[in-house]
Amino acid sequence: MRNAILAFIDFFHPPFKKYISQHNFRYLVTGGSSAALGILVYTIAFKYIFTQPEIKILNMVLKRDTAALIVDFAVVIPYSFLMNRYVIFTHSEVRGRTQLLRFLNLNFINILLTTVLLKFFAEILHIYPTVSRVIVTVLIAGFSYLYQHYFTFSVKKLKGRENKSNPQI
Repeated sequence: MRNAILAFIDFFHPPFKKYISQHNFRYLVTGGSSAALGILVYTIAFKYIFTQPEIKILNMVLKRDTAALIVDFAVVIPYSFLMNRYVIFTHSEVRGRTQLLRFLNLNFINILLTTVLLKFFAEILHIYPTVSRVIVTVLIAGFSYLYQHYFTFSVKKLKGRENKSNPQI
């Protein structure tokens, strides 16, 4: 499966070869697919699943944009972790359980940032929630890449020289 996904992504890399390494292009595409999936799931949940302004779940009352965001993250977090662990950052020497905990930590931070920023754009600036979700996604993408590359899926440096296992980064 990994090889098929990479072959598909790599098919589109040649025009961008001068500007971006293959590894970063792969990350961008899989990250973009995660973002697109999130926006799609959020939009479907917001427009078609949660049609009332407030949603009662258990003993909580949530605004419909918050409920849609919960569904969005429930779908995207597992997808994104699997893509990063098994397709993009396969060179990592960090144990899978540690990667998962670090990834969940990143997503907890992203959930807080997304919730705050989404509320800011949608409720204070009155930007339509789906458009707000796109803006927030773009704002958080760079931070997520750096966090994952240098922390979640990091590669140990060899003493006295750099690790040559992933020279494209």
